[in-house]
Amino acid sequence: MRKRINTLNASLLLNGVSYGEHVMNPGMVVEDVEKLVRNCSNTFIVRCQPDRPMTDETYCALAKFAKEKNLYFGFLYAYQFPPKGKRSHLNAALVQKLDELAGDLFLGEFFGEAGSDKAAKDKGYYVEGSEVIALQMPPQDFNDMLAAKENFVRFIRSMTAYDDEIGLKKTFLVEATALSRYEMEGGIRTPILEVLPGNPENLIPFTRGAAIGYGRENWGGFIANEWYGGYRHEDELKRARLELTYKYLYLSGANLTFLESGNHEIKSFGYDLDENSDLCRSYRAAAENFENFIENNPRPPCGPLAKVAFLAGNADGYTDFMGGSSWCQFGRETWGNGDAEKSWDILSEIFRCRDWHDPSAFAVDGLDLNNAPAYGTYDVIPVESPLRVLAGYDYLLFAGWNTMTEELYAKLTEYVRGGGVLFACAAHLNENPVRGGAARYICGGDWSELFGCKAGETLRINSGVKFGKDSFVKNLRYPGTSNLWCDANYAAGFADYVRVTLCGGTARCVFSDSFQPPAEPHIPVVVEHSLGKGTSIFLTAQNYPGAPAVMPLYRQIVKAILAASHADADIRVTGSDRVRFSLFYDDVTGEEKLYLLNTSYAAKNEVTLHIAGGRQQFWLSPLELKTVELKKKRR
Repeated sequence: MRKRINTLNASLLLNGVSYGEHVMNPGMVVEDVEKLVRNCSNTFIVRCQPDRPMTDETYCALAKFAKEKNLYFGFLYAYQFPPKGKRSHLNAALVQKLDELAGDLFLGEFFGEAGSDKAAKDKGYYVEGSEVIALQMPPQDFNDMLAAKENFVRFIRSMTAYDDEIGLKKTFLVEATALSRYEMEGGIRTPILEVLPGNPENLIPFTRGAAIGYGRENWGGFIANEWYGGYRHEDELKRARLELTYKYLYLSGANLTFLESGNHEIKSFGYDLDENSDLCRSYRAAAENFENFIENNPRPPCGPLAKVAFLAGNADGYTDFMGGSSWCQFGRETWGNGDAEKSWDILSEIFRCRDWHDPSAFAVDGLDLNNAPAYGTYDVIPVESPLRVLAGYDYLLFAGWNTMTEELYAKLTEYVRGGGVLFACAAHLNENPVRGGAARYICGGDWSELFGCKAGETLRINSGVKFGKDSFVKNLRYPGTSNLWCDANYAAGFADYVRVTLCGGTARCVFSDSFQPPAEPHIPVVVEHSLGKGTSIFLTAQNYPGAPAVMPLYRQIVKAILAASHADADIRVTGSDRVRFSLFYDDVTGEEKLYLLNTSYAAKNEVTLHIAGGRQQFWLSPLELKTVELKKKRR
């Protein structure tokens, strides 16, 4: 029986709607909400409007309505958009009354868009001298990444501090970027991803990973299909995108799912449609269909199971959505979206099969397992997560910015010693938080314990490389030979590398500029080191992987690690890379369910499950979500 490896409780399923995006009738809120939730949700949130505030009596009426109908509820933007002359729409007396009237059904306050407002948007989104929090430009004088990150955390704390004052401990934040981890550091209890402004396949792992890293039970998705599902509301793919988003969130383990708008009125991109329009009806139908689905399809409590995690590094400001300037530092070229941020482009490769002609696509037991990591899921875990959280993953991979510290380095060393596989570049071992600053390597460049090598001079080079065949990592297949008689591959331009001296490590990849084996002594590019029960894999690049000259080589190593994880899983899934899959299980009853989702709008796709020597083949229609019951509950 599988053991629980994190704090998530996937069995909780709340499906909600949001009121107040386009329509806010302060005197008719209860009536309007009652119509919106009818047959299509078990939860609602009301968006607070500064120019049309509700009375305390209306708040209490909503609480009574929710209690009567057994509906969960909360309030969005109560603090960020307060009525004139007040700090918030909520106060201590009102919060106490709502708790008394509704108890646990009162979810609390939902903050919104902090990361996009303070770390992602372009300078034209801000208004000088504005009293509106969202329109106030962040400071423009940060010296380094740590200062920028700490400023953001202080901003979050300034908002959550008020809720602490009024006795409101239940806080959520609807975030469109990858920065939920810092919001939780600032006091937010539950992360909610605003789905569709950015790439949900990238951002969901960040949001779920933040919840796991900070020991939370729940996370959610806020579907912004009206504004971000496409500019043509009548487009058939936009309707299908909404259906697919609901299913993808279920497959990914979201506990709370909210529809932002579109169900009441549509007033965007030049459209003006009322609640009786066919399009608004289609939004309500999508919410109703999902409500019916979750009522009839409970999910086991543990999952989705992931054995691979990328590490969100110390002070990384990657946002995915927008983010042209790191931490909104405009006009300074070193703060522009650079190699560190572009390193996260690797996420677009995770669910992509290798091309048919790619000679580095290897089979394991005759199977092409290059379509996904183990169990179809990966997380992006904050590097500050406790060791016990990191140890829940078999493989940890660095991608974007990291400001290394002695504490982090020691923790990563213990992770490998305990049996984990760690992949990092020289760029990730830099203690200097200044963008474009000189490298200042942890341990003075003596990485012999963790990576089996010591740093020497910088080597700026434009050269191909050659891999050997062997690895300490089970099922890891590098694209190499046993004698190095082969082409020198992956030359892509100049980049900086650390010339290392091996101290117990093994060179798995070396520089070469010819077909013949390179002359000795070889110059290592990739070093493996066995430590305790685990293995470290070290790429000597001083540039972040997003550098054009480094990415081709980095990509090959990442894809090889992902395929190795899939090969090592007891459940393997082969077939179309348009089919996503995830595994949920019950650590008490032994129940296991595998979910398969065809993300294609038009094509019927096939996948095959390989379990315990047997095979099960499935064809999935476009947008079909299929449940495969692998193990039933033990009685």
